[in-house]
Order: sequence, then C-alpha cells, then structure tokens
Amino acid sequence: MQLRILAGSDDWVKGLCGDLAAKIKILGIKSVDKPGEIAHFVDISTGGIARGAIEESLEGSSSVVSTELTDVSGEHMMGVVIAKDCAVCNSLINSSSASFISSASTEADCSMGYKIFLNSDGVPVLLNRLSKQRVAYKVEEISPISADYKLTDRQLSIIKSAMEMGLYDFPRRITQDELAAKIGIKPSTLAEILRRAEKKILGDFLGEQLTIEG
Repeated sequence: MQLRILAGSDDWVKGLCGDLAAKIKILGIKSVDKPGEIAHFVDISTGGIARGAIEESLEGSSSVVSTELTDVSGEHMMGVVIAKDCAVCNSLINSSSASFISSASTEADCSMGYKIFLNSDGVPVLLNRLSKQRVAYKVEEISPISADYKLTDRQLSIIKSAMEMGLYDFPRRITQDELAAKIGIKPSTLAEILRRAEKKILGDFLGEQLTIEG
C-alpha cells in the first residue's frame, strides 16, 4: 500500500523551514547505535541561504546529534542529519511490519508530508503506533501502489533489511554477499531482487517529480 500522512516536523526541520525558509526532503532513514537516534538522509534546498546559517540552525537544535552535509550547488545541500526524538521515524523503524519512507518533504506550513510504502496489514499497525506515541497526524491518502511500481512483500522486506544493515551507507557496513548470507539466499538472487525493487522505487519517485515539475 501507499500511505501519505501529514505530521508535525521535528525541531531541526522547523528551524530550517520556519526560520530560514529552506525546503527539506528526507530520502531515507535508519537507526544508529544509540536508541532513539535516527540517521536522516536529506536533500536541502537552501534558496541561496549561506551554509553557515544552515549549520548554525542545525547546531542550535537540541535534537540534532551530528551532521555531515555536502554542497551540491549554491542552493542545494545533501547529506546526513543524525537526530533524536523523531516519533514518526522511530514508529516506522520499530514497526513490526515491513515499511519504509519513499519520500518525506516539508509543506508550505513547515509540516512534513510522509509518503510511505508498506503492506496493507501494516497500515493500521503504523497508525496505531503513531497514536500511542501521541503523534498528531492527518491521513492524506491510502491507496494501492500502482501495478507498475508495486513492491512485493519479499522485495519490501529485503530492501528494508538492506537499509537497516547498511548496504546503502557510505561507506557500506555490509556487502551484498554478506547480506545474502544473513538473509539466506544466493547473492545473485539478492542482486536481482534489489535491482527490481530499486527500479520500481525510482520509477515512482521520478514519476512524482515529473508530475510536480510539469
């Protein structure tokens, strides 16, 4: 299923969006060593705001543990923000069902719109977990993933394992062969599952981008 919800932003996002008018997109999340801390893979559109102002805002947030950002252009940064107290992210990572963020980006009011892929049984599980965490949210959309981009339960489970075990980290914390051994499948099978899943995810992401830009 494809679930889209609106929820309040974390403090560091509010600082960047509300005070500096920067636009933030979260491309992925994963847990780190300390409980409650989440690594956010981010894309920040700065609108020409100086790098120093972005860094000062992040350093001034009590929820931010560390950052590692790279200038992509004069108005664009990408990198990792490790922060704590992200209730939505923790609910996703700790959910018993396979789920992950396809994308999450700031809205005009600096709230965060999350687009999440998960199986149908996982929708009530996640929403119930958010409610227990006292997260104020609004469901914008619940719909089947289009036939072209729908991940199978196996693809969803394996790509979530790949994210959590560090296959997409830089540097990688695990190789494809090591991941295949942990999951109990052949490396060639894993490579094919990941290739197909990544193609579907990119197809959905690029399709959304073309719709927005068009």
